[in-house]
Amino acid sequence: MKLSRGQRTVRNLILCALLGALVYAMLGFPPYTVRGMLERVERQYLLSDLEPVLAERISWRYDNDVFPRRTTCLIARSGDTYIATAFTRHALEVRHEDRRSLKISRGAICMGLDGTLYVAGDFPGAASASVEVTAERTTCVYDPDKEEYEVTIGERKTFTYPGERAGEGVFFFCYREEDPDTWGAWGPYSGLEAASLKWYSGYVKGGEGRNVLHRDLPVKVTLYDAAGGVLDTLELSVDNYELHIRW
Repeated sequence: MKLSRGQRTVRNLILCALLGALVYAMLGFPPYTVRGMLERVERQYLLSDLEPVLAERISWRYDNDVFPRRTTCLIARSGDTYIATAFTRHALEVRHEDRRSLKISRGAICMGLDGTLYVAGDFPGAASASVEVTAERTTCVYDPDKEEYEVTIGERKTFTYPGERAGEGVFFFCYREEDPDTWGAWGPYSGLEAASLKWYSGYVKGGEGRNVLHRDLPVKVTLYDAAGGVLDTLELSVDNYELHIRW
């Protein structure tokens, strides 16, 4: 039976749709939208009714990439439960970002992203905010013969930044310096971004090279009313990796 031109067009469109559905299934039904990403988080972590609070998108690529990589960093909430996570899309593939696994907190949460610290929560009456992030030199040496770790704590510095609103229930604090790898507020390699990388070192006794330790840095957020009076203070934390990763 000979098909007309219109019938052939319909047939080809159906075949393309079936092929697209097959490719989508082979890729594991990746989420391409914020809603889809949050639904993936809900299924994976047994959460429900997550609503986006903040979605920041960053485009980047490796030298050998043909297509750019687009990372979507999310803060969402369900009641008083907050989550922070990220997904990276490369061409048709979408993966949950390993370097920024899901964080979950009650009442408020903070997320470091490319030189900016975001804090989300229920802040009624808060007109402004400031943040203090404390870093301390930490060196960890592993002795494979004794199977023991020796941890040495050095100097401690607290970095303070003013905040600005990024939306309802979100403040952001810019901590990136013009040249974070050279001079900070207290000298070489001592700005917050550089300290989060340079001050946390792991070694293997008798080995070569240095690893960057994962450590949670204490974050103190102070909320102010319109007259400048203190409304509340929040005690949070942020992974040092979040503070120094450049996408």
